[in-house]
Amino acid sequence: MAAALHNITEQSTEHDLLIINLRSLMKNVGLNEAELSRRTDIPQATLHKILAGKTEDPRASTLKTLSDFFGISIDELLTGVAIPSGSSDASTAVQSIPVISWKECINSNEFTSNLTATNWDKWVVSEFLSAKAYALSTKPCMSPRFPKNTILFIDPDATPQDGDYVIVLYPNTTEATIREFSTDGPIQLLLPINPNTETTKLDGKIKILGVLIKSTFSY
Repeated sequence: MAAALHNITEQSTEHDLLIINLRSLMKNVGLNEAELSRRTDIPQATLHKILAGKTEDPRASTLKTLSDFFGISIDELLTGVAIPSGSSDASTAVQSIPVISWKECINSNEFTSNLTATNWDKWVVSEFLSAKAYALSTKPCMSPRFPKNTILFIDPDATPQDGDYVIVLYPNTTEATIREFSTDGPIQLLLPINPNTETTKLDGKIKILGVLIKSTFSY
């Protein structure tokens, strides 16, 4: 995140920098005041006063919540660095993504829509992936393809392409799993990631819940 920040003029005050940084962060992840308020549980009136320059000394708890949500330090939010507004560089966009369970991802859109920085403590920070992105921790059965402590970043709105890994829900199961999506002419197949599971043909009874966008190892 720090690499995406740059120094601005010394004439800017700390309060000016807070407004610039917060507005740029919100723009980069596509959040307005109302949505940021909902996601962080910070009253919208408080956010409006900060962004309008009407609050000279925001509470430390408010700054901590904002910095945690955007994955930066309070110093980066307040001091002489700012995110370039209007930048087209995708590396400037960051996103706080909730880490949910393999059961919760079955209805990920509904589940994650109610999560905020104050009612959920499992978040990872990434470059912007998708407004509805979520993350999953790997299960032991996914090794060695996805080792223990790997975090999987999922886009529930992406359309799978041949060779993509997808999160799927099989009939009569209560927990999702991961498969490799493969096409053989008009036939769509779900390939196992370990040799103990059979290949299955994708049909109307199997639901694709999302596409793996990237994975990272969590130490």
